[in-house]
Amino acid sequence: MRVDTLALLKALSNETNLQILSLLRSGSFHPRELARLLQRSESDVSRRLKKLEKLGLVEGRWIRLGGRNVRIYSLRVNEVKVNFLPGEVRVGIEEAESYRLPITFEDVPKTGFFVGRHDEVEILRRARGRVVVVHGIAGIGKTSLLARAFPEAFWYSMNGSESFEYFAWQLSLYLNSLGYRALMEYLRGGGKEEKELFELILEGIDETESVVVIDDLHKCRDETLMRMLSYLAGRLKKGTIAVASRVKPPLGIEGIVYINLGGLKPEEAYELAKKIKKGIPVDEFAEIYRITRGHPLALILLLESPGESSEEARENLFEFLFTEIYRSLTEEEKRMLLMLSIFEGPLEYEAIKALYGGRNTFSVLHSLLRKGLVERRGRQYFIHDMLKGFLREKETPESRTYYLEYAEYLLRKNTPRDFLKAFEYILRAGTTGRIRELVELRIRRFKHLPGDFPKTYRRILSQAGDNPYARGELGIIYFNTGFFQKARDTLLEVEDKIEGLFKAEVVSTLADVFLMLENLEMAGRYLQKTRELAENLQEPEVWLWYYMEKTKYEYYRRNLEEALKSAFKELEVSREHWRSPEDEGLVLLHIGDIYLDLEQPEEGIKYYEEGLRVAKAYGLTFIEHVTYMELSKTHYILGNYWKAVSYGNRAVEYFLRIKNYRRAVDALAYRCVSWIGLGEADMAEEDARELIRIAHSTGYPLAWAGYIFMGAAKFLKGEDGSGYVEEGRKHLQDYPWLFEAVIQELGRVFEFPKELNLSRE
Repeated sequence: MRVDTLALLKALSNETNLQILSLLRSGSFHPRELARLLQRSESDVSRRLKKLEKLGLVEGRWIRLGGRNVRIYSLRVNEVKVNFLPGEVRVGIEEAESYRLPITFEDVPKTGFFVGRHDEVEILRRARGRVVVVHGIAGIGKTSLLARAFPEAFWYSMNGSESFEYFAWQLSLYLNSLGYRALMEYLRGGGKEEKELFELILEGIDETESVVVIDDLHKCRDETLMRMLSYLAGRLKKGTIAVASRVKPPLGIEGIVYINLGGLKPEEAYELAKKIKKGIPVDEFAEIYRITRGHPLALILLLESPGESSEEARENLFEFLFTEIYRSLTEEEKRMLLMLSIFEGPLEYEAIKALYGGRNTFSVLHSLLRKGLVERRGRQYFIHDMLKGFLREKETPESRTYYLEYAEYLLRKNTPRDFLKAFEYILRAGTTGRIRELVELRIRRFKHLPGDFPKTYRRILSQAGDNPYARGELGIIYFNTGFFQKARDTLLEVEDKIEGLFKAEVVSTLADVFLMLENLEMAGRYLQKTRELAENLQEPEVWLWYYMEKTKYEYYRRNLEEALKSAFKELEVSREHWRSPEDEGLVLLHIGDIYLDLEQPEEGIKYYEEGLRVAKAYGLTFIEHVTYMELSKTHYILGNYWKAVSYGNRAVEYFLRIKNYRRAVDALAYRCVSWIGLGEADMAEEDARELIRIAHSTGYPLAWAGYIFMGAAKFLKGEDGSGYVEEGRKHLQDYPWLFEAVIQELGRVFEFPKELNLSRE
């Protein structure tokens, strides 16, 4: 296939486009789901998909779902070939066996002035299967060393505002681009268990033989990331983790290599000096080296200094050097430096242009780059932390104005991460009056945010003091993370202090909280309050919340017919107002569950299969496999054991792969009893053994049923399985209702000897 060479190469040179192509490798996606995974706006992703479709790289198609037309996208090609021919460059795209994109997600810093460090580079490149920590004082060259040793690593720079959750999401996208999808699928399914995340990260890094670089670890505020590093140390086999930090982190010694980075050797420093100042006399260099002791940043500043710095150097070398250079700057250069100094992290060029406001933004920035005062990492620019401190001592820029302008710039980008950064800068500016506006924006645009990034959001909200809207958001986070009593207390505290859309979310969440706490009376009261707010506000979102809570409420009360009516209203509102496909898939699952409880499994299958179509169309892999699990269960109830096994196979393989052991156990249990129903004792034994393994590893109660299933399989083979059954009974003695449910469900296909006395006492 012939294509527009220039347009194709331009598209493939864009990192976001490569990320989209990498994700489409794993299946079909709707633009909304791609936007969520990439933390970008849906409009931006849709625009890119149309461009990639025009180039022949992706294929869009319309499908009919839920009474409406929906456009989804999939990868059309697997390989791009560039042929350099006499007089032309020809690009072709075609199907191929293999596919790999070298996506780094965050640009690896350039190392234009790098010299020496040969021993350290060699240690780093031989550190396969290790965690390597490079530590040393500011400006000593830690980042440059890692960039030199690992030019194609996954690079992640800490700035003090991130959480482990965000790191895990970014790493999952990178690993997905290399063919390892389990971590991303686990996160998409809402998985948050620390141990399982660590296991998946370890498996992904080793399987892809990746190098992961974490820069500025000393800025990290999330202890989970430190625990992850300790976990990986000693367990890595083929991958590498490299860390740069000003202080030596307390990670122990097993599986870790520490490099305490000092100044450059004289010959290395001389090489650097000649790159900056050609023809520098040896005696002048010797004096400079005596003063700087080979510190790279000090060398650069001293060589850039316009005065006779070596003779005038005072005790505080860096302050003196910077003062000398600062005096020589133009007013425009000073203004840009001061502006950059108030921000903790790097800024992209478009942000600098928006904040600086001058026509000569690029020329001023380039001048500062040439003088070594500004550094560049990919498309982002920043000044060294040491220089920030000196700048802030010299002058106090009007930070509040810059913070608010930058926040507006970030909000226009319309992504969850930029929303979080904008929220934080608005709080830093002291503009607490905008918190309500931001919270309502979060509800309308970034509904997954409290669940996806609870730690980061909680840290930002804590800066807002007693603001009721911020406190309410904290209550929502407590609910999403399972702290129901804390959520109840916090939400009740702010209920009468808030208004509008957020009040409706708080009230509907309280209905859910009371259901979780099994207080049906209070749940009913807050359900009624939610309805009243829905009638007053006439917001589709609030009506959806009402029907979602009503479905749960009626289901808890076992009013299944009412729950079913409410679920259909929920589906109607979701489809009418084009809510997220994830919500639609979940509602269809719930309808199937209710029909199952109404003892109408055939009707349940209809809605499970419709939910399966939605999940496949939108690339909702987690919901797809939950649906396989429910179909396995339903066909087991109907006696269609081969179908139950077939659906169970897909669910079991997926949930084990992403280490979601709770779901895996549910799927394994129904596949195991289906094997027993088919008389396949050996296959049942295999599943029972896997359940027992998971039980000993996780303690998940249902997994102990593996002993009971093992006993049944033994009896099926004519052997004595009573010992296994008794072992299962012992492990489930604290869960008598679960033991009875297991025996009852197994009773559909197998009858234990009466002398075991397994009937209800």
